[in-house]
Amino acid sequence: MAELIEKVYAQSLFDAAIEENSLEETMKEVDMLDGIFKETPAFLTLLSSPAVTDDEKQEMLRNTLSGRVEGIMYNFMRILADKGRASLFPLIAKEFTAIYRAHHGILPVTAVTAVPMDERQIARLGEKLSASIGKKVLLDNKIDPSLLGGVLLRYDGHEIDGSVKDRLDNLRKALRGIVL
Repeated sequence: MAELIEKVYAQSLFDAAIEENSLEETMKEVDMLDGIFKETPAFLTLLSSPAVTDDEKQEMLRNTLSGRVEGIMYNFMRILADKGRASLFPLIAKEFTAIYRAHHGILPVTAVTAVPMDERQIARLGEKLSASIGKKVLLDNKIDPSLLGGVLLRYDGHEIDGSVKDRLDNLRKALRGIVL
């Protein structure tokens, strides 16, 4: 049920940002607040606590966010605080980012490699993937030395394994089939 709540809030924020023609600004503010709240999670806990009065919550928001965010985000945070759901902000931010990316045709892809890719390799792989998938690719490189070489791509619930480890595993299975 909590997953549904964060999706509803994220979609509502997205719709409001579209309506007010401030989607890009709202996305920047979501990122900024998500970073701040990750550094100080106690703030969201206080905003969600029934032990803190509504007036105290509103004062905390005013003191913290005034001048840092626009009206949509400020009002959104007020609603979360009023409903005791401010602690859901990190999950809502994740959902909002997913909706934003889908809206712009951006596909996050994780390229797992044995060694770090340089910027040129990341750019070339991103271009090739964009051309084959038909979306703008946002490539993230993760390191897993156990792959030995090659690349393992993960995106949108799919996995394409072009790693040396996978090739060796497949060869090992094929050889076992021949020997038995």
